[in-house]
Amino acid sequence: MKPLLYSERAAEEKGVGWHRIGSNIKYYRNSMLHGQIHTTKCMIHTCYLAHCYPYTYSHLQHYLSRVTSNPAVSSYCKLRVLCRSLAGNNVYVLTITSPVGSCMEGGAKKAVVVTGRVHPGETNGSWMMEGFLDFLLGDSDDAQILRDTFVFKVVPMLNPDGVVVGNYRCSLAGRDLNRNYKTILRDSFPCVWHTRNMVKRWERTHSNCFKIVSHHIYFLCAIKSN
Repeated sequence: MKPLLYSERAAEEKGVGWHRIGSNIKYYRNSMLHGQIHTTKCMIHTCYLAHCYPYTYSHLQHYLSRVTSNPAVSSYCKLRVLCRSLAGNNVYVLTITSPVGSCMEGGAKKAVVVTGRVHPGETNGSWMMEGFLDFLLGDSDDAQILRDTFVFKVVPMLNPDGVVVGNYRCSLAGRDLNRNYKTILRDSFPCVWHTRNMVKRWERTHSNCFKIVSHHIYFLCAIKSN
């Protein structure tokens, strides 16, 4: 897989954004010596490299604003703030399901909890999440069946602080949230604590089973199923 390059000069002069570069890419041991420096044409100005197209917290906010401003979508998609992160950033949750009076009443529907971006560096997961939401909020017959059958609770970005400050795996406190879902420290781990509490509240008021899905990089991982 070719790495991505963003050149400040190319962006300013030619409007070129992130793009794949390189040739003869190999991901195994090579003949490069320790300390050896390889230069590129970008050494005379500022460039950035990435393994996947970036997906920022601002991008998520613009996306959520756009989809929820659609009157048709707003009838079956409700956006609210689940909690605030350590840095005060909003952690959003979407509730997606057909209105009461559709094929199944709300109380009879099973819940599906979908979370993403617990690790800030896994930008792939956010692009997958956006594609998932585009499908689920769309007007296809399959999307309609899913909304009629389930209640989806979607937390698209569990670790906004890590995304904002540029961490790869950790939160603002330097902790891996993916290893702290059982924490009782609400003030130290508000994002995962409130997500777990949301699941517990549903379990207390509904008898239907959960399936919790976590978007990481290239796959959907079912981490709980009753």
